[in-house]
Amino acid sequence: MSSNLILSFIAALALSVAGSSLARAESNSTNEAGAQTTDSQTTKPKKTKKTKKHPNKTELDKAERGNPNSVIYKSRKKSAPNPSNEQIQAGETGVPASVDNANRKASPHNPTNEEINAAEKGNPDAVQPK
Repeated sequence: MSSNLILSFIAALALSVAGSSLARAESNSTNEAGAQTTDSQTTKPKKTKKTKKHPNKTELDKAERGNPNSVIYKSRKKSAPNPSNEQIQAGETGVPASVDNANRKASPHNPTNEEINAAEKGNPDAVQPK
């Protein structure tokens, strides 16, 4: 980067810091002046308007309130903790899609062509021998 560009960035940063500190000083002085006048008076403070509980909710969000199937339903009971590795392994034993299924023992029986053709008999999608 060129030195002129760096100097302009530093100058802009310095101006923004000076401007923000000046604005804070002015706001603090006006708050102190206002605080002194209210301290001398013994009147009760006015009630502020109540803010809405959910001001930024859309119509869909408002319709979801109280729905136990909603993802933002706060009264829903917490689910059980995550299962341990042992519980996951116990549930996956014997499942063909399991990653541990590659370690299974291969069957010693190799079917013959006659056995395969007998199993495919009557299957319309099977390749028929000629």
